[in-house]
Amino acid sequence: MKLNSDVTTLIALFAIVNPITAIPVFLAIANGMGLKQRRRLAFKTALISGVTLFIAYFLGDIILKSLSIDLNAFRIAGSAVIAAFGWKMAMGRGFEKPSGPVSGAAVVPLAIPLMAGPGAIATVIALGNSEVGFARVANLVIILALTAMTFFFLLAAAPIEKLLGETGLMVVSRILGLLLIAISVSTILAALAAAFPGLAA
Repeated sequence: MKLNSDVTTLIALFAIVNPITAIPVFLAIANGMGLKQRRRLAFKTALISGVTLFIAYFLGDIILKSLSIDLNAFRIAGSAVIAAFGWKMAMGRGFEKPSGPVSGAAVVPLAIPLMAGPGAIATVIALGNSEVGFARVANLVIILALTAMTFFFLLAAAPIEKLLGETGLMVVSRILGLLLIAISVSTILAALAAAFPGLAA
């Protein structure tokens, strides 16, 4: 029974983090980079998103409470940032490639907010508050597995690029941009309904 619960948690977190959605952004930023640079960008992105989720798991609730920030307000603000990136993708405007070290692009927009976004952070904060004992260890293993999966999906971005070609990537990027906007709106509506239960009536 617990194994089924762990698998469900992993699947849910993977759906929320959704490294597949980040692939067009990753390819746009990594365009023109060599294989070694792409691997470094993928590794740093996965590492930073994983570390962010670990921090949120242990300290997220404490940090938000210390700053008097409501979790639903955090979800709304983060979703607005994701919607902005989605709009840029949907309009086909692309993303600026980093002129210096790739670490900056690995942080924003790839790791945060595209993967370790408000939905994922809010989810791990909730897990951290509700689980005790061995369940906490299992959740940490799940976050670690998700980090590894993110890395391998980003490594697969190059074969996907070859398969789809420039036109295919543009189409996928615009569609996923609309998807990001839709996910953001859905998250905002859910956060508003949680903050103001009367609105859902």
